[in-house]
Amino acid sequence: MAPKLSIEIILTICKDAAQPTFSQREKYDIKNPYSTALSLCLVSRLVRRIILPNFLRTILLHRRHSIKKFANALLMQKAYAEKKSDLFFDYTSAVQRMWISDAFDYFVYAEARLENQDSPFFWHARYLFSNRDEARERNISVLLPVILAATELAVDRRHLRLIMHSVQDAWSSRTDLNVGGHSSFPGKTKNLTIIRQAQDPDFIDYRVMTFVFLASIPHLTHLIDLAEDSHDFRGISCGLTSPLETARDFLRRDDIWDSMKSLETLSVVYPHLPPLNDLKSISYAAYATRGIDLHVERFTMSVTLFNQHPNSFPWGPPWFPVTNPGHKRIHSDGISFEVTPDKTYFSQYFCSWDKAWACGLTDG
Repeated sequence: MAPKLSIEIILTICKDAAQPTFSQREKYDIKNPYSTALSLCLVSRLVRRIILPNFLRTILLHRRHSIKKFANALLMQKAYAEKKSDLFFDYTSAVQRMWISDAFDYFVYAEARLENQDSPFFWHARYLFSNRDEARERNISVLLPVILAATELAVDRRHLRLIMHSVQDAWSSRTDLNVGGHSSFPGKTKNLTIIRQAQDPDFIDYRVMTFVFLASIPHLTHLIDLAEDSHDFRGISCGLTSPLETARDFLRRDDIWDSMKSLETLSVVYPHLPPLNDLKSISYAAYATRGIDLHVERFTMSVTLFNQHPNSFPWGPPWFPVTNPGHKRIHSDGISFEVTPDKTYFSQYFCSWDKAWACGLTDG
């Protein structure tokens, strides 16, 4: 008779098996990276409680329905807490990183429109997409405690607007943030990552008022719009253009940083692309269509340097050498470059930042 495994070994195996498979080759819509963890949660209450902390560490909500499902899960936990059920688990104690964007839905819709742009169904779908802010607001209000507990938040501008206003309203009333009589803002966000997408029409004038959500965040990261900005940032990867000039022009398009009173550094993250004539490295046609694996490059500068007068910078020939994969270069004036040793999937004309972020390749 084969010896039985101890409960400790079984739980360790379950814990390891429940790790989300963010680096998988399959697209997330084909294979859910949380699928094994979700199945193991059904084994027993003990197994569920053991694996939930690692399962919930990184929450990737990249479709409209996934945002709604997570909001429903939080409401279920609230009901469990009220009934003092053994199934209750405090998500805010586990979630450290959150991605909130339904941009993928818009790309799927746009792809379908190209096939039959005269179909009444697609005109109706466009109307529905533009008139669901009430549902978004409800979901975001449910997510607020978890959002504020996460140290890293990646979000598109549409959802960022909802988060800022929801937090502002809740902070003013001190009723919805689980902060009791606290006099200081409870948000733990250390790095706010903005997912730049051309299809997002929302404009936020951050200078109209000071948003409490933004005021305490020390680091801001921008993931470039792959379709619009890949060519400009390719010049940085190749050492052909001034990184300071390109990044400053890019960041000046969005004045959110001006309302972040505690901001210390700004970063721009983009695919590490070789020159156009380097046909041995990659196929730019493949990058634009089916997608390819690329390294990720991160350019970071201090806010002090960013705010200096443009005339104080050397706008001449490239003054910073090319950074190779797996290396980091630090400039004495508060500038650094870092290229990841690992690659991940990118498609220029498709929303494809989610895998790079989930795998931690966009982190500083």
